[in-house]
Amino acid sequence: MEKRRSTSTHLKDKKGFTLLEVLVVLMIVGVLFSVLSYSLYSFLTNSTNLLADSERLKQEASLLLNIQRKVLSAKTLHIEKDKLFMITSAGDYYEGVVKCAYIYKDKTLYYYEFPYPYGDIRFYEEDKLVKLGRFENFSVRAYVGGSFMDSFQGIPEILYVRVGSYELFLRTL
Repeated sequence: MEKRRSTSTHLKDKKGFTLLEVLVVLMIVGVLFSVLSYSLYSFLTNSTNLLADSERLKQEASLLLNIQRKVLSAKTLHIEKDKLFMITSAGDYYEGVVKCAYIYKDKTLYYYEFPYPYGDIRFYEEDKLVKLGRFENFSVRAYVGGSFMDSFQGIPEILYVRVGSYELFLRTL
């Protein structure tokens, strides 16, 4: 004769998970998801910062190369601490000899260019300034006779230009 098992014995033989085991698994999955989402967030943040830094580097390098091109073909320069005026044949907007200026104010660098009119090299029209970008600093100094000068008119032996964290030394003679 076959014995029938009782219901309590029948339930004990079934395989299953307890509530505690399910909660432990959910907690482990939650911790893993938190770690992975933080890693993804860090990766995206670092990528964004790297992109911004590379764009800033590209902008500063391009600006320094453009200043170098203009200075090396300049007929005369006028330097003030945060301004650079020049008569050059390497204009961006006009052909021939132009008067151009780099003017730094309120942590923003502006560019001015006009076909060369006779007159004061330091004259520029405020409404015709072209915004080049925001930079932490911009300074220009002339090296003449063994020392640096913040103000100078003419063509110096060496021109020192600082844009952001980059420096450019140009031997002009």
